[in-house]
Amino acid sequence: MKKQRLIRWMVLLLGLMIGIHPMISQAQTKVGSPAVKVMKNKVEYEVVSFGRLFFSYQPPFDVEHPDGNVTKGSGKKMPIPAEIMALNGKKVAIEGYMLPLDSNGKNVKSFLLADSLVTCLFCSMMGYDQWMMGTVVDPKGFAVSAEQEDESMTIYGTLEVGEEMQEGQLVSLYRIKADAYKSNQKKLLGIF
Repeated sequence: MKKQRLIRWMVLLLGLMIGIHPMISQAQTKVGSPAVKVMKNKVEYEVVSFGRLFFSYQPPFDVEHPDGNVTKGSGKKMPIPAEIMALNGKKVAIEGYMLPLDSNGKNVKSFLLADSLVTCLFCSMMGYDQWMMGTVVDPKGFAVSAEQEDESMTIYGTLEVGEEMQEGQLVSLYRIKADAYKSNQKKLLGIF
């Protein structure tokens, strides 16, 4: 009886730790928090989260997605908050999930980076401020394995902020020129 109670408490605590961890890590990088810096390859990057980049952006016009769904436009151009615009051109480190776009089977040269794991960015109906286009600075690309694509990654690079239009269509709100990456393989209790 005591053993079952102990196991239930351990499972409950583990569930709480797993559930609270993302909220704590996002809260540390919200607007108004002191900037956290990290070094990678002797370059200093400011840690940025998708939570910090999110401001419920609405495109000024209706956007039809490949699955037929339509995101209604706001009717006018929505200003990007000054705190986010201040990141334009800065070296940042941001965690997300990579969806390769241009890959030769071994190396990824361009990708989408999203705040959550999705198999189809357009089907998930994510907001424009919840993902970004990425291009790898090194012409060889990043050697990303298929297993790593299911894990979160930290991308290090130069952030570009602002609406990118092509042929009258909104292509992206955020872009990153990626210098490096790190797979964030999570281990259960630091062991598995």
